[in-house]
Amino acid sequence: MTTAQSTPPVAPAAAWNRITGVHRNLDRLARHLLKRSAGSDVSLPPPDFTHPQTAFFFATIWMRAWYSEAWAASSRWLYEQAAALGHTPPEKDFADTMRRLRAFLVHHMDASVSEGEETERICNEWFERACGSVVPQSTVEWQHCLARLLEQNEAYAHFMLAIAKSVERSPEKSTLVLQWCAALERQDYPRYRQSLQEAAGDLGLQRLNDQKLDSIHARYRVRWAKALEKLAHDADFDREIRLRTEWALLADTSGALLVSASDVMEALGLSPGPQVARALRLAQVLREFHPDDSAEQLLQRLSVQWVAVRQ
Repeated sequence: MTTAQSTPPVAPAAAWNRITGVHRNLDRLARHLLKRSAGSDVSLPPPDFTHPQTAFFFATIWMRAWYSEAWAASSRWLYEQAAALGHTPPEKDFADTMRRLRAFLVHHMDASVSEGEETERICNEWFERACGSVVPQSTVEWQHCLARLLEQNEAYAHFMLAIAKSVERSPEKSTLVLQWCAALERQDYPRYRQSLQEAAGDLGLQRLNDQKLDSIHARYRVRWAKALEKLAHDADFDREIRLRTEWALLADTSGALLVSASDVMEALGLSPGPQVARALRLAQVLREFHPDDSAEQLLQRLSVQWVAVRQ
């Protein structure tokens, strides 16, 4: 078991300033290469280092927000280029450890569930290595935890910057820059918002307020990102985003159907399968044109249209 030294090796405020300085340099280099921003600012205030336990809590949340939200697309893309550009992460599974530390601090961990059990195990090991105990309590123990957290984040920030500098010096610079831009476009929230507003206008819907935009984006962003990740870096992302936002708006603005899959199967004589989904989508369209229909009227109308589209 690691025994903590009496004095932490890192002055928290100085370490924080170095980390944010590296972040600024990375941002400056990325804007030069990409001719656009590669990330956004973290909206949280910096930690107050007066109390090490509280500082550890807020520094963990702030750093996790930088990697997983503000700079999520760029940090993920840079990490994926590391091996090819000759870089090795300073800490194995660092990003996953940060995710688990934040979850451990913010959420209830159910140790009876495998994910919760694994998170608790990893965090316990991290705390023990940092301060000599899986349950830090004293000021000195929390100082050591905070020092290790900042030390790891500083090393990882330099790792990110080193990869970006390798992109700058690479013979394949132009190709890498295009790929980096494409990675950002797949996650580009402002473009999703603009596309949602434009699609709403084309579909005859009212202008969407910020709450509605955020709500739709929150529900579909993971699905959109996974679909766009499969596209080549030179794909028409505006068109692909537009197709997905239009589909999301149609799904989001459609009221609940009056009929179920079992109703449709009985009315049309269908067996479970893809045909039922197609029939329900047709019922959804019919419902849009005939919003006052009862369930029985909707099924009758569906039966007629189903025969027509099958001929």
